[in-house]
Amino acid sequence: MDKKLTPLLLAMVLGVCGGFINLLPLWFLDNSEFLLGQAFVLGALVTLGFRYSLLVLSIVTAFIFYRWGHSWPTMVFLLELVWLNHFAIQKEKMVFFRGIIFWICCGLPLLYFLGHFQLNLPNLVVLTAVAKYLVNAIICLAIVDLINLFINKHNWQKMPLYSILNRTVNLLVILIIVTTSIVLTNNHYSRVEDEVKSKLFDSAQNVNKQIVDYLQSYLRAVRISGYSISQGVDTNIVLEQLVEMHDGFRTSIYISPEAEVVNFYPQLLGDSFVGDFPSVADREYFIEAPNHPQGYISSVFKGRGFGDEPIVGLSAPVYEFGNLVGVIEASLRFESFEQFIPTLLSQSGELVVLDSKNQVVYSSIKHEFNVLEVVEEASYKGILNNETDLYTDNQGTVFYQKAYQSDELGWTVVTFLDRAHVNLTTINSLLTPLFLTVLILIICRFMIRILTMQLVKPITALSDEINQFDPRKQAESSANNGSNFVELVTLQLQFSQMAQKLSSSFSKLELANSENELLNKRLTEFNAQLEHQVNVKTKKLIEAVSEAKNASKAKSQFLANMSHEIRTPLNGIIGLTELLLKEHNDKTDRENQLEIIQSSAKNLLLILNDILDYSKIEAGALKLDIRPVNAVKLFDDIAAIYDSAKLNSGVTFEYSISVNVPTFLKLDSLRVTQITNNLLSNAAKFTENGQVSLKINYVEDNLVITVQDTGIGISEQQKQALFSEFTQADVSTTRKYGGTGLGLTICKRLAEKMNGSILLESEEMAGSIFKVVIPAQTSQPINEEGASEQLANLNGEVVLLVEDNLVNQIVATKMLSKFNCQVFTAVNGEEALKQLSERAFSLIFMDCQMPVLDGFDCTKQIRTMNIAQPYIIAITANAYNEDRKKCLDVGMNDFVAKPIEFKVLNKAILAYLAS
Repeated sequence: MDKKLTPLLLAMVLGVCGGFINLLPLWFLDNSEFLLGQAFVLGALVTLGFRYSLLVLSIVTAFIFYRWGHSWPTMVFLLELVWLNHFAIQKEKMVFFRGIIFWICCGLPLLYFLGHFQLNLPNLVVLTAVAKYLVNAIICLAIVDLINLFINKHNWQKMPLYSILNRTVNLLVILIIVTTSIVLTNNHYSRVEDEVKSKLFDSAQNVNKQIVDYLQSYLRAVRISGYSISQGVDTNIVLEQLVEMHDGFRTSIYISPEAEVVNFYPQLLGDSFVGDFPSVADREYFIEAPNHPQGYISSVFKGRGFGDEPIVGLSAPVYEFGNLVGVIEASLRFESFEQFIPTLLSQSGELVVLDSKNQVVYSSIKHEFNVLEVVEEASYKGILNNETDLYTDNQGTVFYQKAYQSDELGWTVVTFLDRAHVNLTTINSLLTPLFLTVLILIICRFMIRILTMQLVKPITALSDEINQFDPRKQAESSANNGSNFVELVTLQLQFSQMAQKLSSSFSKLELANSENELLNKRLTEFNAQLEHQVNVKTKKLIEAVSEAKNASKAKSQFLANMSHEIRTPLNGIIGLTELLLKEHNDKTDRENQLEIIQSSAKNLLLILNDILDYSKIEAGALKLDIRPVNAVKLFDDIAAIYDSAKLNSGVTFEYSISVNVPTFLKLDSLRVTQITNNLLSNAAKFTENGQVSLKINYVEDNLVITVQDTGIGISEQQKQALFSEFTQADVSTTRKYGGTGLGLTICKRLAEKMNGSILLESEEMAGSIFKVVIPAQTSQPINEEGASEQLANLNGEVVLLVEDNLVNQIVATKMLSKFNCQVFTAVNGEEALKQLSERAFSLIFMDCQMPVLDGFDCTKQIRTMNIAQPYIIAITANAYNEDRKKCLDVGMNDFVAKPIEFKVLNKAILAYLAS
């Protein structure tokens, strides 16, 4: 795997793991959650570096935002990374104490500022969160320091044993004590919380019972007063006594069966009446009274007597001889409900009383529950069923709450206690254990320091003794240097024994050393002589290799130069003869002679190509061009050339191609043609009478080319060297038939380059059979060009020919004149640029190798000029694919190799016209 990809993937894994850790319900006291995923961020910092720790922090932050809807702590965590990277990682220091300094000096004050001023949280909540983050930092830093100490073992090499033991044990003790304290604290908080919930429910039940008893006692007084009226007691006196004897009553009235107020108390109540006998027919206490002989307690309602304060009406029917003669009613005040507010944990709670219609009868939380307000059905069910133990008011204060509904009246009592009181109680109860914890930490650190010193001191003493040990002196015993550890005493005793043995052996070693020094001196002298001889031989070998490389380089350079120099005159010979031949229709002796000149020049070109191909094969630089080819047409064209050629008199040519041969194959058509032509040329050359045949077949995904002749044949002895470089059958053969001796060698090398082979069957004076087998896959049909091309017509365009050789200028100019154009010439790239600045040319023919400025640099400069860009065709004696690629790479559009063939030039100009 890529070394850069591995830490990136590890960072992403650490980020995801840290994020999931932050989603775990790890609480501190109330709902303040630990963010222990920060340990993974710090772990990435010490193991992967600062940049990857930023990636881990980003992933962890996404999980925090998902859970909380904000990520304010990330600001502090980011500052922690920057702080630790600068003060710990870059200075190769441990992170724990430097991290604690950051949190005390920067992190905790910043968190308090964010919580108190930015989020507007209560002080107690902010302080609880700050304490949580300090504990969170202690745990994360301790874990990371321990892991870093054991993973990055190179840290150990820079620290003494005393520091390693001291830090490791201290970190473990701190981690254990802090973790245990958190668990115990949360358990204690849970117990206090459960106790509060239980007491709240008991209080709600008790208060409910007290309120019911309170209402029933007042209802009983109303019922007795009604009975007194039915017995003939004065109604006004009864109403007065009812109010005066019961402090909770505000007013009392007596109502006729027609719902008219007949009597009332106090008398000031009459001032608020409209008319002499006001009606209360709409009041619940009047409507329901006849249906409740034992009395009726109404829902809370707004009074119409003394002001509009909320009241509860207690009423009872009055009967005489079984007939309803009236209704007595008394209005109960709510101030008396304050006596039922519960007290828990030495703190006053809150009380809310709801009637049977869920209207607020009494509320000590004035800003949250208003008297006469109807509690929503959903909220009422949640409170009544105790579905949640917590209630948050509109000011953000969190209460514990419990509710109880009476069966007699259907009233509900809800008791509340501010959760801050629980937190304060828990914190107060933990002050003593916290002090003891700190004291234990100090004592443990002191004891660990003493124990570590006792363990390390004898080891240090032993180390100093080893460093000062001199084997030439008598060793002194160090078996007892104050150590109380059995292992260390044993180690010191063993060292003393070893020291004595070394001292006794040292004298023997000194004697042996003196003898070894004499032998080493002789060996050194011998090595010096041997090294001198090796250096001389090595220098000669280097010089020989350098000469061989220079010779090989010179040979390759010579062949390339020879190719360029020979192609230049060949261009003139072939080009002019081709033009002369095209100018005459009737064959004359001069034209026959020209044909001979052209044929000779082409043969010379073939020889040159053979030499260059061999040079490339030898250097391993020959490249194949495998592409879909019309194989049938390829071999038909080859056969057509030899069928119409003038072979030796008495020699016939036969060609056949099997129906098994697919029309289209994937081949290097140039190299297959080269192999076939070489074999046919050899067959024609060495056959004076008889037949030369070419047979093409396709067997098991292999193209099989068979060339057979009835020529002079080859002996068994001559076969051994036939495919060797520059070799023919014998010297007389070279004198008689000519040739370079490279043809068959190139055929063999090309066939092997295409993963094929070449086989020979021959008998002297009985002819030869050459069989070439080349792997070739079938391919899809390809679009082929027309058999004949029209002559390009430039319609009088002005073209520029850039060529330094005069002969090549003449040949190219004459050829271009056939295409109806006006030709301007330049002898180098610099002159071409000058002409371009004076005249516009749409078409340029560019030689590549020229003095002053060559064709490659000239083309580059043309492509940067602010002119209409011309179409540039390279005309060069460098005729290989890599030469063509070099021309196209610098900005040329097409490529024509020297010697220039008219049809190739025509094809290039047609491509220009088509573009």
